[in-house]
Amino acid sequence: MTNHNRTVLLSPIVVLVFGNLTARISGRMLGVWWWIPVLLVYWLTLAIIMAFAGGWSAFRRWLRPSQGALGWRLLSFVTTALFVPVFLLNFRFLNEPWVILSWLAIAMTDPCLEEGYWRGLLLDSASGWPGWLRIANTTFWFGLSHPLLLGVNVKALAGLPGFIGTVFTGAIWSTVYWKTRSLRWPIFSHFVVDLLSVSVTVFLNRAVLER
Repeated sequence: MTNHNRTVLLSPIVVLVFGNLTARISGRMLGVWWWIPVLLVYWLTLAIIMAFAGGWSAFRRWLRPSQGALGWRLLSFVTTALFVPVFLLNFRFLNEPWVILSWLAIAMTDPCLEEGYWRGLLLDSASGWPGWLRIANTTFWFGLSHPLLLGVNVKALAGLPGFIGTVFTGAIWSTVYWKTRSLRWPIFSHFVVDLLSVSVTVFLNRAVLER
């Protein structure tokens, strides 16, 4: 393994530290608007790491047609089953133009950056590791990202529940990328999940998560 790959594999620590600090500071200073700087810092950190690690040049390769059986592609959509009830309970809160625009902006931006970094870049940088270990490594770090960044200010995403839910989706998307050698389906599935989760209403603490 090269020094470059080792650096990339340690980069989740930077992502989580910067994101957690931003979440704590913005939560105290900005109240319900905490999520805006958190997402911007998070996305910018991922984008910068991918730029320096050569991830952006790999996007064409990551978006090539999927290989393998159709079942591996369809596996991506197992993740959506968790969020259909959330959408049905909360779509009525999409009742203001700025909420709708924010919801769509997050759904269009987040999947490309997260899948490019957590799945594409980290899995590729662990070349030489057994497949299960590559998937476990990136899934563990991805699992920590939501409670440490978003769970600081949203109880529903904090602690063990936030970790387990993120691990579940991350493990599936990592497996799909590993088996199909493409991020097409993980990105599309992630997009659908971000739409169904009605993320902005969760961040604003308006969401109803159970009947």
